[in-house]
Amino acid sequence: MALHLGIFLIWAGAFVFLQLDHVDGGEGVCGNINDRNKKLPTMSLIFADNQCVFPFDYSGKRYFDCTKDGSLYSWCSLTTSYSGRWRYCTDTDFAKCVFPFIYNGQKFYKCTTAGSLLWNYWCSVTADYDRDGAWRYC
Repeated sequence: MALHLGIFLIWAGAFVFLQLDHVDGGEGVCGNINDRNKKLPTMSLIFADNQCVFPFDYSGKRYFDCTKDGSLYSWCSLTTSYSGRWRYCTDTDFAKCVFPFIYNGQKFYKCTTAGSLLWNYWCSVTADYDRDGAWRYC
């Protein structure tokens, strides 16, 4: 019994990990309660020249970091306006802090707790938080 369970878990894990779907880096139609015809990213291979581009626009929204929009895993666009070229994010792809940055009209040269309800240190991922509203925890 344990052997059968182990084989099943290995098979299920491979299915989820590999996504067993499109592997051409293009778009595939995925189920979406709101819009069955909306095209969402499915899978992409990583090549050395395929770098994440930030910010990028996707489905009418601007992203300053990797997103899980339409996916179980974080991904990024390879163009400033999403055109079907994308890839999954790695640890080095996520947005970095930008210093100095402007928050409430004041320049900050390091992470701050200003505006944080729980006193967590954060920073902007663009030079102007007031304009872009893009941030991350430090």
